[in-house]
Amino acid sequence: MTLEDKMTLNDTRRRIGRGLTGGLSRILAKSGITPNAVTVIGFLITLIAAYMISTGSLLAGGLVFLFSSFFDMLDGAVARATGKITKFGGILDAALDRLSEAAVFIAIMVYYAPQANSWALLLVGLTLAGSQVVSYLRARSEASGLEGKEGIFTRPERVIVLGIGLITGWLIPALAVICVLSFFTIGQRLASAYRQLGGK
Repeated sequence: MTLEDKMTLNDTRRRIGRGLTGGLSRILAKSGITPNAVTVIGFLITLIAAYMISTGSLLAGGLVFLFSSFFDMLDGAVARATGKITKFGGILDAALDRLSEAAVFIAIMVYYAPQANSWALLLVGLTLAGSQVVSYLRARSEASGLEGKEGIFTRPERVIVLGIGLITGWLIPALAVICVLSFFTIGQRLASAYRQLGGK
């Protein structure tokens, strides 16, 4: 993937997100709600989705999960609309994003545990690990002054595929896709960091 391709992909994600949240973010900005409050609300809704998934309500849980992910785009839009873009807000958002993903994957483990499906549990564990490392590599790369957004399969793609898997009942195939593409993205980000550092 060339630099131009990466910029196009990232720009496309950004344009879609802003198109979905633009009007509502301006309304919320006028209401006085803070970006951090939006972040926390989204996290709490994700916990509700996780509970529903753990009890076997995959369809309802999937819908609530996708709804909660909307807040992940909305908090940034509200921050821009209010001019309240802060470093702590970014840290809070990143922390709750990781916890949100972990909560949902753990809920899926709880769902599969009574079925004694060891392969499903292994797949969920690998998917959780891969997802967390993808996000960690971006943070670690950027902390080292590198470009860390390399990769075809990031959080937005994971959310969409997992949501579809939950809603349709095709959860195992969805997890397999997320797992494989997450580890592929890990390889992309490691290779990108290596190139940027000149192999040092």
